[in-house]
Amino acid sequence: MPLWSEPEDAAHVFEMHGLLKGIAGLIDGQERDAFMADISRPHALAMYFLRLGEAANRISRSTWADHPGIAWQKMANLRHLIAHEYRRIDHLELWKLAVIDAPILAGALPKPPPPGEIF
Repeated sequence: MPLWSEPEDAAHVFEMHGLLKGIAGLIDGQERDAFMADISRPHALAMYFLRLGEAANRISRSTWADHPGIAWQKMANLRHLIAHEYRRIDHLELWKLAVIDAPILAGALPKPPPPGEIF
């Protein structure tokens, strides 16, 4: 178990693991074109990525430095794009992130302690 410089970091990483499971569940069994044709699913996916970026941004920079292989800043930047420049959202790109990058991120994120042990 990693040592957490900030107890909140463990809580945010725990949340990120849950969000990644949500992303996986949202796209599971979906064909890309059918997924994109359903207006609600791409927007739900965008919300998952917004929340993922928010959690990443709240993690201390010392934890970022302890895990340099994780694209913390890119997640935070994606959150900013979705929240503030929503007309520029490329839902097909989010699909690709969900299918290709999200499973890799799920494997790379440190494993947090169980929720009862976080604080």
